[in-house]
Amino acid sequence: MKALTQQELQHFIAYFAPILDGAQLQDVQANDRGLALGFQGDRRYWMILDLLPNTPMMLVFEEECPFQKGLKGKPVGLFLNSHAKNLYLTEMTVLEEYGRVVRLMLRNSSLDCELEIRLIPKQANFIVRANGKQISWDKVLELGAAPPVENPPAPRTLEEIHEEWLGEQKGGKKPAQDPVAQWEKQKAKDLEKKRKALAEIQKQIDSDEDQKWASAGNYLKENVMEGAALLKRLPPELTAYVNLKESLSWNIETAFAKAKQLAGKRDGARERLVELAAEISKLENSRYSAKAVTAKSSLPDLMKKAEARGRKLHLDSGALAYCGKSAADNLALLRQAKAWDYWLHLKDYPGAHAIIHRQRDQLIPDLEIQEVAEWLAKESLSSKSLNLGQKVAVVMVECRFVRPIKGDKLGRVNYHSEKTFNFIMK
Repeated sequence: MKALTQQELQHFIAYFAPILDGAQLQDVQANDRGLALGFQGDRRYWMILDLLPNTPMMLVFEEECPFQKGLKGKPVGLFLNSHAKNLYLTEMTVLEEYGRVVRLMLRNSSLDCELEIRLIPKQANFIVRANGKQISWDKVLELGAAPPVENPPAPRTLEEIHEEWLGEQKGGKKPAQDPVAQWEKQKAKDLEKKRKALAEIQKQIDSDEDQKWASAGNYLKENVMEGAALLKRLPPELTAYVNLKESLSWNIETAFAKAKQLAGKRDGARERLVELAAEISKLENSRYSAKAVTAKSSLPDLMKKAEARGRKLHLDSGALAYCGKSAADNLALLRQAKAWDYWLHLKDYPGAHAIIHRQRDQLIPDLEIQEVAEWLAKESLSSKSLNLGQKVAVVMVECRFVRPIKGDKLGRVNYHSEKTFNFIMK
C-alpha cells in the first residue's frame, strides 16, 4: 500500500491527538516490522508503527491489537519498557518543517521521554530519547527541509487507510469491525447530507416566490372590477400564478393563501438554517466516543431480525429508529420490537409508522422524538403533502400497547395509553 501523505498524516494527528491526550503507555510489543504501543485512556488504544522502509504507516486501533508480537524482543522495545512505560502522552504533533515526522512527548512528575516517528519513505525510523540517552529503530540520518509537493493526490479517509493496511495483514480483524473507521465514515456521510440540506434551505430563503404570488393577488384585487375578462389579458410575468379554468375570486384567494404559506415556509427555513448550521459545526468538531459507539452497537438490528425493508435512523442517545417500506414491513418490525420500544404514528396520515428501538428504561429526549417524527413524515409522505412551518401531530406509545387488528387491512392497529406530540415541520 502507499505510505501516508503529508495531508493524511496531519489529518490523522488532528483526529487522534485529542483522543489519546493524557493516555498512559502501558504496553509495548515489537516484531520485525515495527511496534505496537498500548495506551490506556477512557478505552484501550493501540498505536501501530509499521516501519517498512518504503511504506511506513502509523495507525490507531481500539481494544484489540492487530499487530503480531515477535518471538524476540527488540532493543527499542526494551528501552521503551525501561524509560517510557507508565508515562502519560502530553503532546502529539507533526514537525511540518521536516515533512512526515511526528513527535510524541511522554511525561510524569519527574520523567520525560520523546518519541520521534519518521514516516518518510526510504527514511522510516523510530527514535526514542530519555535521560540523556537515545536509541533508534534504524540508523539515524540527518533530516532536511521537506520538499514542496506539486499536485498531491487526493487524501484517503481514515477508514480507507485502515482497510488497506488490514488487508495486508494475516489474522488481523476485518476492516468493518474497526469502530474508529466506521464512525469516521458515518460522520462524513452525515456531514455531506446536512450540508446538502443547508444548501437547499438557503435556496428556499433566497426564493421570492411568495412575493410573486402576492403581486399576482394584489394585481387581481386592484383590477377586480374588470371581472373574468381580466384573466385573459394578464401581464406575462403573472400568467404562471393564475389558473384560467378557475374564477377570478378563486384566483385572488389562492394567490394570497399561497403567498402566506410560502412566507411561513421561509420563516421556518430561517430557523432551520440556524439549527442546521449549529448541527454541522457540532458534528465537524465531534470526536470518536467509544461510549457512544458501544451504546449504539449494543442494540440488535431490528430490520435484519424482522427480515423487513425500510429506513433506519441513528439517534444521539444510542437508540435506533425504523420506518418500514410497506405495511407488511411495519407489521414485521412491530412483531420483533421489544415491549418497551416506542411505536409512532402521524395523526391524520394513514400508513405512516415508525419504531424507536431502545434499551429498557432508556429515556428518549423530546428533541429526538421530534427528529424521528419529522424524519417519519418526510420518509412516508410526498413532499407535496408537507410544508415548512406546517403543524404536525404524532402519537407515541410503547409497543406493548399496540395490537394489529385481525381481519382488517394490513397495517391497521389498535393502541392505548398514548402520548401526543405537536411540532412544526422544519
